[in-house]
Amino acid sequence: MEFHQLKTFITVARTGNVTKAASELNTTPPSVSGHIKLLEKELGVILFTRTSKGMKITSQGEILKSRANDILKASSEFYETAYAFQNIVKGHLKLGINAEPDYLKIPETVKDIYKKHPGLNLEIILSNTGGILKSVETGELDCGFAFGKNVSKHLDFIPLTRVDLAIVIPTRFKGKYSHTSYKDIAELPWIMPSNLCPFLNTVKVILDKKGIELTNTVFANDDIIKTALINDGVAVTVLEKHEAQRLVHDKKAFIWEGLERLETNLSIIYSKQRSDDILIKTLVHYIQESWGC
Repeated sequence: MEFHQLKTFITVARTGNVTKAASELNTTPPSVSGHIKLLEKELGVILFTRTSKGMKITSQGEILKSRANDILKASSEFYETAYAFQNIVKGHLKLGINAEPDYLKIPETVKDIYKKHPGLNLEIILSNTGGILKSVETGELDCGFAFGKNVSKHLDFIPLTRVDLAIVIPTRFKGKYSHTSYKDIAELPWIMPSNLCPFLNTVKVILDKKGIELTNTVFANDDIIKTALINDGVAVTVLEKHEAQRLVHDKKAFIWEGLERLETNLSIIYSKQRSDDILIKTLVHYIQESWGC
């Protein structure tokens, strides 16, 4: 049994799909299938049942998955301890980002890390807050940036800064809705993300207090669709202030100004179970330095 077989096993169990697992592991689907077959043969246990929808882990596989996670974690800690004796930080981390790299100060962070810890390899993955929260909890990501409050008992949120938000309305509504109330703009079509959206939640808290509901919504499950809807003047949304100002500059939208200041937190998050992980601690340290924390 090899460590890479265990890693393949865990990745297939999480994704439920050989192709997705192969993509994450930077290998091919036949290679992934081969690892699983060899592991099943060696263990004498069926780990997955193959279905039309993908790979479904068996009850025995579920138990062994927990053991496999323990083995890989112990292996990682073993090497980290050995490297610590030599003041070496070495390993691979997956970092989820929910905004442009420049905005999150990623270039500065990467430069500092690679200058002082060249053995720490950083893989940066673009996602959104909802996706990052889920992926950090499942272990698909090691840590990530998140907007909003801590909504998980399994994660640590380290605040970096406060972020100004803006309600952005397509230019075609400007004449009628420039100087109106929350009740008026609530009648417009709003982009409603299919997963957690701290920006929209900030506005919904205000609307709830006023007894106002958003009744005309357009669901968008990713940022590409969301951006297209904004650019085409379809619906209202809530964005970071600097991103909203770019749309204003491009004459795609205008910023609706209410009486309340709209803001939220930007934090770096990771699993509480890994709070003592030297790789996580090192990355968080340099991210905090980049933000002047």
